[in-house]
Parts: sequence; C-alpha cells; structure tokens
Amino acid sequence: QQQGPPRGHREGVEWSIEAALRLVVMAGAASIKMMTINLTEKALVSPDMHHARRRAISLYRDTLRHIPWIKHAYQVKYSEKAMKQVVASIFRETGNMDNKAEVDRLVKKGRMDLEEVLHVWTGDMHVNGFFEKYLEVKEMDKVKASSFLNKFYNNVE
Repeated sequence: QQQGPPRGHREGVEWSIEAALRLVVMAGAASIKMMTINLTEKALVSPDMHHARRRAISLYRDTLRHIPWIKHAYQVKYSEKAMKQVVASIFRETGNMDNKAEVDRLVKKGRMDLEEVLHVWTGDMHVNGFFEKYLEVKEMDKVKASSFLNKFYNNVE
C-alpha cells in the first residue's frame, strides 16, 4: 500500500515507497561492506611504500566500483565514463609520490570522502560540483588551446 509522498516532496517528481527503499537498500548494501573496509583502512599506517601503494590502488578500485551507484543516487549529469576518467586523473596526479606519510594521509582522506558519499552524508551539489570542477577545467583547456583571442593575444597567425 502506497502512502503519500514524504514531507518536502517536489511536485511533478514521481515518488514511491519501493523507489525510496531501493535507494536505501542500495546505499546500505554498499555502505555495510565499505564501512568495515573504511574502518580498517583509515586506522592503518603503512609500514613501507609498497603497502601504501596497494592501499591507494584499493581505494581507486573501490571508488570506481561505486561510480554507477553515485551517479544514480546523486543524479550526476555526466556519464559514468567521464566520472571514471576524473577519478583516474586525480589518482594519476598523485601517482608519483614517494612520501609514505603523505600517501597514507591522502588514502585516509579519500576513504573518509568515499564513506561520506556512500552514506549519503554529502549533498548533491557537492558531488556534482566535484565532477563539474574537473570536467569544466578540461573543457576550458580545450577552448583556450583553440581560442581565437588566445591566438590573437599571442600574435599567432
């Protein structure tokens, strides 16, 4: 039996208890497993760089694994492929670090961010803004490279 929409429901948006439960169950299924992983990973200190690198790769894989759910739950307007490319580029930027303590710090921060997203503690605007920031920068770089004014200012024919 379907009850009325929840408080604060927007008109024109279809709502059902089943849809809400599916979203919660999806979040719960992802969160329970990730919660235990995040708890152990955040508490660890890597004994060497090899271990720190393995933890970073584990975080990378966990993040990529949850991209479809994140796209659905937060209604991200970008494709899964574009979202995965953003995540990959962020990890590549820090891939050549040789400071074990810094890698551990970034892994802990990444685990906390992933946990917040999976528990739906982060707002839609934050998640969308995160991907928008990186994807808009790429678009601006493309525009700058071929911009007429850029060529004009640099005296390029």
